[in-house]
Amino acid sequence: MGLLSASTSVVRFVAAKPARVERDAIARAVTKHAFRESEPGVGDARQAWGWVTIHDPLLVEFTAADLFFHHYLVLGFRYDKRLVPPKLLMLERRRLENERKAERGVGKLGAAERREIKDEIAQRLVARALPTPRLFDVVWNLEAGRVYFSGKLRAAREAFGDCFRRTFGVTPVPLIPYLAAEHVGLEPHHVDAVRAVEPASLTGTAAAPPSEVPRLPLPPVEADEDEDEEEMRE
Repeated sequence: MGLLSASTSVVRFVAAKPARVERDAIARAVTKHAFRESEPGVGDARQAWGWVTIHDPLLVEFTAADLFFHHYLVLGFRYDKRLVPPKLLMLERRRLENERKAERGVGKLGAAERREIKDEIAQRLVARALPTPRLFDVVWNLEAGRVYFSGKLRAAREAFGDCFRRTFGVTPVPLIPYLAAEHVGLEPHHVDAVRAVEPASLTGTAAAPPSEVPRLPLPPVEADEDEDEEEMRE
């Protein structure tokens, strides 16, 4: 969901603008890290990511006019993930294990060879799987040093942070509430007080069960000696 959608989730980051904002140089850096399809045998075949233009995710050649709007830098970020169904991985692994056992005439394979077969099957299936693309919007307020990312997917956020650092030379820091206290104009001693806060449970500790409630296994019941003696007498 993009920033122009009726509803979206936004994750905020802190990232100071570069010392010199040379728009053409930034456009070339973004083009260098634009989205590219993963190539067989190169890099991680399970995922691919990179920049796209915010108005057309198929465009990966950038000019300054594609990126800058007043003091904002706007981008699109594409994240592709290839997934293999676990059941299919299990079936194909068993098929290859059975073939190996039949070839050798043995009834069982070693643990190391089974892991090797699993990795081999996973790589083969990942290469044949179709990617699932996800698109995100990125807005960088260069004056305020804030970055807005329209997504909460953890893997995509981590890939975005890595791509952002490689492109602009700045590591975006997530603006979680704990860190936000340093960016809202508080006095230094107030910031120190926030840093000194320790985690606390808001739900409290569970109440101890009352001691009179019986718990399994129940202890054996001891017979009353007086009653036994009376029964023996009767």
